[in-house]
Amino acid sequence: MLPFRFVERMPSYDAAEAFCVRVDPKIETTKDLVKSLYFLLWFPKYFRCNWDMLAAGLRDLAWVPCPKIVLVHQRLPNIRREDLQIYLQVLRDCALGWQGNQRHDLEVVFRINDCASIEALLSPEQAPDAQGA
Repeated sequence: MLPFRFVERMPSYDAAEAFCVRVDPKIETTKDLVKSLYFLLWFPKYFRCNWDMLAAGLRDLAWVPCPKIVLVHQRLPNIRREDLQIYLQVLRDCALGWQGNQRHDLEVVFRINDCASIEALLSPEQAPDAQGA
């Protein structure tokens, strides 16, 4: 089971209870996606726009004052398939890493319509390593 929340309608959150970030649905490049998350999540200045730094930032989040952090996706980013797989893997691994932690809770929200696509992209046989990438 994926550690994501799938919804029919985009949720709203009380700003006093959650640090909610809405990923721009118009993003079409990996660089723009990671750069956008840098600004939205207040990553430190030393952050570099790559997958390793995104994963490290999502595993830390010490600078975010709210214990609940929510990433809302109105739609899947329209980026290269291989990059989308990596992005989803990073989100999955980081969300799983925060489960049961008292300091933060990372909730990742997608539309219910994207559930099957996400499951397919994260299936073991679709992993970039299995494809020889």
